[in-house]
Amino acid sequence: MTSRWSLLAVASLVGLLLPPPSRAQQRATPNPLQFAPPIVFGYPGSYPGAIASGEFTNDGFQDLIVGAEYGDVAVKLGRGDGTFGHWRNAFSPSHSASSLALGKFDGKNLDAVVNDISDAWVLLGGGGGGFPRTTWLNAGGNFVVGFAVGDFNHDGKQDIAALVNIPGQNSDSSEIYLYLGSGDGTFQSARSFSVGEQVPTAILAGDFNGDGKLDLAVLCTHQGDFAGQAVVLLGDAKGGFRRPIRFGLSNNPPYLPYAMTLADFNHDDKLDLAVAYENWDSNSSSFARILLGNGDGTFHEGVRATAGSNPVSIAAADFNGDGIPDLVVANSPCYKACDYLSSISVLLGNGDGTFQPPAKFPVHGQTSLQLTVADFNGDGNPDVATVNVNTQNVSVLLNTTQFPALNAKPPRTRPH
Repeated sequence: MTSRWSLLAVASLVGLLLPPPSRAQQRATPNPLQFAPPIVFGYPGSYPGAIASGEFTNDGFQDLIVGAEYGDVAVKLGRGDGTFGHWRNAFSPSHSASSLALGKFDGKNLDAVVNDISDAWVLLGGGGGGFPRTTWLNAGGNFVVGFAVGDFNHDGKQDIAALVNIPGQNSDSSEIYLYLGSGDGTFQSARSFSVGEQVPTAILAGDFNGDGKLDLAVLCTHQGDFAGQAVVLLGDAKGGFRRPIRFGLSNNPPYLPYAMTLADFNHDDKLDLAVAYENWDSNSSSFARILLGNGDGTFHEGVRATAGSNPVSIAAADFNGDGIPDLVVANSPCYKACDYLSSISVLLGNGDGTFQPPAKFPVHGQTSLQLTVADFNGDGNPDVATVNVNTQNVSVLLNTTQFPALNAKPPRTRPH
């Protein structure tokens, strides 16, 4: 498989005098969702397709890191007001970088892990926006699809779970390579765990059975007669996992499961999944399928929420300040086949596992393959950034929704 490009509290002044509104009342009078026109800047490479956000300079401002099909992994440092400085080279892969994840692997500054087709590299941050040291992770020559970062053996050190696609003569298979961290930026040799004979597309870490141990969820997509699955591997907190628990996904060609995110969408204190279904062949609307967690690593069927045309990246955050997790997807119609512009769609959550119709916002770019969510201007609102492969640029959309008064923060001013 070729690559394609990881809650704010509710408050109000009225709440000081009256009982807080119910969830039904909050949904009846939602805050109007608003985003400013996108800030767009070119990328100094070819076909950027991976993006993540984090604080690389320890200044309290969110930065961006971007990987590309051709060219360097580069960092753009945030100024704290929604604008950014010049691009800085972070790493030069031998082939291409289509997946990024962040962590603190030596316990100091924010680091990154990036794939290089059949390898992976850990970029150890120096605290000033650069990465003076790197660590190679041996993936056995297999294609690295994505990463999940966490402490999988309860030793207080961050580990890396890499999802890999292993080509076969008749079908592909997927495995997880777990690299246990030593706490100094180095890692043990990979432990492998089979997911099955499916094409993997996404991986997430979370506690799906409420036992305080970190688990993994893997998304596998259509292959031949196989419709796709969401697969959960329950962790043992010793660096191992139980046998995979599988949840079958319906086969709705040309709509195929491609990306996922997690949150508690129905307010039952159990983690749920939202799976975005791609449709690369048209500009028609697709959807996100909600899988509601049972609290034991299994799921039951939730709603199918309209999500825009060809959603290929998905994330969860509270975009309107009502304390309920919402969804945002990157819409990428007609991948490398037509001139439709990309957009993001935000689906406001109702708090019961259902969602309102999507609100669409343009990104002024083509083929937004990934998105990331962070507060780029320090006003307390989650913003969105997309990486747009065909126009070779990055778009930042600042969330200008008026949050409840007690949640609101004054925007930061640009440092002089």
